[in-house]
Amino acid sequence: MSSGKNSRREVISYRQHFAAVWQRFVLQNFDSPAHAAHVFQVDASTADNWFRGLNAPSGWVVGKAISDPQMRDAALHLLTGQP
Repeated sequence: MSSGKNSRREVISYRQHFAAVWQRFVLQNFDSPAHAAHVFQVDASTADNWFRGLNAPSGWVVGKAISDPQMRDAALHLLTGQP
């Protein structure tokens, strides 16, 4: 991965891509936005936005998903695209 600066367009494009990836993760692993909100300790509107693909979480939420033994495999699979 390059350590150079990315254009604003590349950053926005990746943010949109990541929102779609995170949306797949929450749809596949949580029963509802309320369930995801409870697990990640975020407000209901934040989790609802994840379910609708409108935004993605901050790094600490992703870190929690990766560090939790029950979510790790699913999170890493979606985030890396590898089995």
